[in-house]
Amino acid sequence: MRVVVAGSGISGVVAALRARALGNEVVLVSSGKSASSRSLGVVDVLGYLDGEELSSPEEGIKILVEREEEHPYSLLGVERVREALEFFREVTARAGIPFRGSLEENIHIATQFGTVKPTCLAPEKVYAGRVEEWSGKRVVISGEEERNFSPGFVAASLSWLLPKLGLAGPRRIEAKGEGELVLKPLRQLGNGENARALPLLGDGEQVVERLTEHAAEAGVRIVQDKISRAVVEGGELKALVGRQSYAGDAFVLATGDWTGGGLVGMREPLLGLELVRVEGLAVKTPLPEGGHPYSRLGVKVDGNLSPFYRGEKILNVRVAGALLGGYDYCTEKSGWGVAIATGYFAGGVR
Repeated sequence: MRVVVAGSGISGVVAALRARALGNEVVLVSSGKSASSRSLGVVDVLGYLDGEELSSPEEGIKILVEREEEHPYSLLGVERVREALEFFREVTARAGIPFRGSLEENIHIATQFGTVKPTCLAPEKVYAGRVEEWSGKRVVISGEEERNFSPGFVAASLSWLLPKLGLAGPRRIEAKGEGELVLKPLRQLGNGENARALPLLGDGEQVVERLTEHAAEAGVRIVQDKISRAVVEGGELKALVGRQSYAGDAFVLATGDWTGGGLVGMREPLLGLELVRVEGLAVKTPLPEGGHPYSRLGVKVDGNLSPFYRGEKILNVRVAGALLGGYDYCTEKSGWGVAIATGYFAGGVR
């Protein structure tokens, strides 16, 4: 079977890797850098629910399955999410960028902004530097200053913040000297360097680039093009068209939301697919409690991630990642988790 994947982010490359692993002929059409490339490069599966931090993404997904039928995790179920994360760990290990973590529990990592955030999976050296490992130790924030990274600021901010959050209490956090636990930006670490890592915005680009290279090594054809229209005949998608035409038997749309160009205003521009209905889009404050309803807009799909056009399903198309509606990855901290889980499932065609 010939599978065409549109999208250059983590969801698209996972879909391509999954489809190729099943023996399909796969074309991945990339329009350039995606929103994934601007991320920290860690896998947030589910950090918050109803504004409360979650210790276990697995338990949070189980709650979503019971009450939010349009959420991507509800459509997939917890076991499919677990299977997708295991696939991601396997392919990142083969690609030489192993991730660690578990669906059963979130960890906390320090950020370049001097804050702490929950996440689920992280590159090995970031995972090794998780805040849970800091208790009773002298922690040193090291590395060269960058435009958005200052070791002194991060150390001072975390020294003030951690006691208020009730997290692991290090003996001291400094930006100079030697410590029992040294943290340095992941991109600044040398081969074999004995330090643990702090992720920076943009680290996601390295993950996506390496997985894209790994996909090419596995036989996925990578094409740089911007899809501008679709060819539909007899209720099926026949081709996606940019500078060239990409015909296929099955298609995965992982083109992102507004930041990736997958949504334009209040519509999906390629096929005019139906969107999830969201109430209360007109709000009276720019920062409404619980997130902006606009963030939950996206393509409506069934349990197979197939979209709808004028009430009818397009059976040879699946939708993945931020193009999907029914969830708010910003307030939930679920961006890469949903992207990987839905990308994996969408690519599972035979």
